Amino acid sequence: MTDTGTDPARPAMWIRGAGVVAVAVVIGVLLMPSATRSPLLVASAQTTPTLPPSVSTTTVAPRSTTTAARSTTTTQAPTVLPGASAIHVLVANGTGITGLAGGVGTYLRSRGFTTLAAANATTQVSATQVYAASSEQHAATTVVGALGLAAGAVQPASAVAPVGSTAGATVVVIAGPDLARLAPGASPSATTSH
Repeated sequence: MTDTGTDPARPAMWIRGAGVVAVAVVIGVLLMPSATRSPLLVASAQTTPTLPPSVSTTTVAPRSTTTAARSTTTTQAPTVLPGASAIHVLVANGTGITGLAGGVGTYLRSRGFTTLAAANATTQVSATQVYAASSEQHAATTVVGALGLAAGAVQPASAVAPVGSTAGATVVVIAGPDLARLAPGASPSATTSH
């Protein structure tokens, strides 16, 4: 006798085959991102404690199939500007923010500038002012660029910097509140201090 009906094992084989295909697709989806991306290169960066907190980069750790990607923030040293060492900068605090002139001086040294001892301005300012102490406007413009200030921060060549003395300075920076990010702790005080 011949059976004209369907084989009872046939639906089970079809379900098993579909299950195998589904598992293969899931495995392929999980492995595809790691097979198509370029290898991650993780370089170690040294942290320099004297840099402003606004300078940072993100490094991504390599990812495995069982752990998620992790990111860490590290601080990189700013780029030293060519010829900056020939520019002697006097930074004076023109605010009530403690340590602002010292913090700005530290940042400028990290960019390659030669800095003189921090001082206090004879007046307070609402924004940073940059003076060409030895009539070198290009040097003042270089300092303004390094600090990320607008070109308008450079004062006219005939302007006199509000400090006790500009001896030895090529450029005088009267640090204003717009550079507060460079002060250690950025805490305001009642009196102006370096």
